[in-house]
Amino acid sequence: MSSGLNKILFPLLLYFTINYSRSLSTTLNASMHSVNMKHILKWSLLQASCSMANYSVQFQGEYELYNLNATWVDAYDCQEISENWCDLTHDLASNSDYSIRIETNCDGQKSWAQLPATFNRKDTVLLVPKMIVNVEGDPVQVGFSTTLSGVTVNLKVWQEGDEQNALIYVIRDYPYNFSIAAHRGKEKMCFKAEALVEAVNKSSSTDIQCVIIPKQIPDFMRPLMMGISVVIAVTVAFILGWLAKHFGPKIKHTFCQRETIPNVLFDDWPTRTPILFTDVSLEPTDPLLLLFPAEHQCTVQFRGTLLSEVECRT
Repeated sequence: MSSGLNKILFPLLLYFTINYSRSLSTTLNASMHSVNMKHILKWSLLQASCSMANYSVQFQGEYELYNLNATWVDAYDCQEISENWCDLTHDLASNSDYSIRIETNCDGQKSWAQLPATFNRKDTVLLVPKMIVNVEGDPVQVGFSTTLSGVTVNLKVWQEGDEQNALIYVIRDYPYNFSIAAHRGKEKMCFKAEALVEAVNKSSSTDIQCVIIPKQIPDFMRPLMMGISVVIAVTVAFILGWLAKHFGPKIKHTFCQRETIPNVLFDDWPTRTPILFTDVSLEPTDPLLLLFPAEHQCTVQFRGTLLSEVECRT
């Protein structure tokens, strides 16, 4: 009986062992991409013929490992998804070493693939924010192009050549703009900023940017400058109109030359004096027109209603 039982259990054990080995051999090339405290898990798609495949992500931090009997926690937004990426920013919320694994479901057959190494959000890459200094208004405006939440910007300001007496301003709130009153003149003011994420104790710094703070026009001078600009514009328009009126014909004559009329147009063509009369034998609406040279005197004789003779003398 024992022999017969072994014959039944051995094929079943071999079957499950083979399938379990296949599940362990699943490779998804999982990797974590973390920039500015945004943690994205990515993996390659399953290379298998499945009519339907989906993925589920789980993580295990130090707290789960030591205090919850090594339990795994489901990533809230990454259960049975078809995409090959998952945003774990809100799940990995402490400075802990996290183990992360991905469950693959291929037509009901499940397998696991784990991130090769643990991930800690302190390993995130902080990009240097772009610093913009606007000196047109008063006071001077300094802004930073960063959308990273929970960041503190330490702005350092000094007069060129006097960095040891620099002033440091702390900016904590979005959109991370700062106004500063500066001495206006020919001196240069220098700015440098450090973006600090206190949660992971990590920072990045901008390059030093030195700019000249120009003198600003007083408020009472602005209407005067505007009035002067209007007067100058009207004066220029008047001068241009006067020049066009007095020198326009000369300019036109200079650029538009008259061509000489050909001699053939001056030939003395003989003119003819038209004599119009109506033959009564014709319809009243059918006139007869005779043309004679103007230098001749012509006599027209009729016989009855018919033209009989025309005589011309010089």
